Amino acid sequence: MKRVFQAQLYLNILMAVIILINYRTVKDWIYLGILAAAVVVSKNKKISQLINVVLIPMIFIEQVRNLGDILIQHFSQLTLLIFWIYAVGTIIVLIPVTIVEYGKIKKPIWRLIASVWMINFVIMFCYLLTLKNVNPDGFLVSLNKSGLVYALTILVYVYFAIKSWGYEFCFNLPTFKGKKMQLLSFILIFGIAIWISFFQTFSRFAQRWQELFWNWDFSLLNPTESALLKNAWSVFLYSIEAGIGEEAARYINLVLLLVIFKNKKWQINGAVLGSAILFALPHIGNAFNSELKQTPIATVFQVIDTFGFGCFAAVLILYSGKLWPTMVIHALYDILTFSGTPLTQDDVGVFSGNTGHFIYVIINLVFWVSFAAFLLIRNRKLIKQNVQILTQVQKTDLTIFGSN
Repeated sequence: MKRVFQAQLYLNILMAVIILINYRTVKDWIYLGILAAAVVVSKNKKISQLINVVLIPMIFIEQVRNLGDILIQHFSQLTLLIFWIYAVGTIIVLIPVTIVEYGKIKKPIWRLIASVWMINFVIMFCYLLTLKNVNPDGFLVSLNKSGLVYALTILVYVYFAIKSWGYEFCFNLPTFKGKKMQLLSFILIFGIAIWISFFQTFSRFAQRWQELFWNWDFSLLNPTESALLKNAWSVFLYSIEAGIGEEAARYINLVLLLVIFKNKKWQINGAVLGSAILFALPHIGNAFNSELKQTPIATVFQVIDTFGFGCFAAVLILYSGKLWPTMVIHALYDILTFSGTPLTQDDVGVFSGNTGHFIYVIINLVFWVSFAAFLLIRNRKLIKQNVQILTQVQKTDLTIFGSN
């Protein structure tokens, strides 16, 4: 894999020259210089690793996008084909640098910092591909704007980083195999979490107190008439993007925090709270998202709300040993939120006004945190067993490939 990464450096130098010929920006000259420096200082382990961990992933992923833009400019009739090449290229472009360079990081705290940098600043901050000759309200534009390609890139990064460090990637750990009562308990917990998602959605625009828990008006939810997003494709794709990307990020943060706090009595509690904070804070960026049209006060409320959900989601991963349930619940909640019609935006319900919104957020926070605490207390032994599986280091093919 080390040879693949070295070959990729030379290939990206060639790509940098092509991009320079077309754009000639200062940033592209800087990128070319950094790529050349990465080759020149490859014998100096410390400097080389610093460049390859901090800067090279940003250049690799952005150059795939830039090359896609150039190809669309010259061959706009092939936009669909170019988009899928760009999508696949983006999803796999970081695999070699993840295995070779991120795999070398030894201290868990630096692994966490590197992962936060990779996910929140390298991948999530990427610009979107510029599409031409496509329906502005069609599937392709919605898919591109949703950032689902980058969410899948995060998932791939998390998988290869976790495996490179010797940990188990537990998308579906068979925790309840042969244990009917525990399986039934998991199904019940999963069902309650879905119910809370519906409660949280409908309580936002309930007109009467009885509409908080029953008499839900489903006519107020229609993805084709979303007050927040342009069309139904966007509603579903934005939600799937969040379910995949944010939950994958939660997984790697949670595992690394468990390792960092390994010798602490509060290991599990600290990892849950820490991962919830790391999940909540990036939502501040939604205040600057022009399509979501979110006010600063609404963003503050969302950060509080997502912290509560983050606590529950982290505990659910530890309890079930599975990543997919949190992905499903997260995506479902976002679908419900984004499906709200303009009638849900009138701010005349039980929780109207900033004070009402604050009370609403606190209620949801109490729901999710209480649910998380209940699971932690009632299933401490099972959670500790799963924590041991998640944090146990074992030799894998990727740890071997990373050194070759």
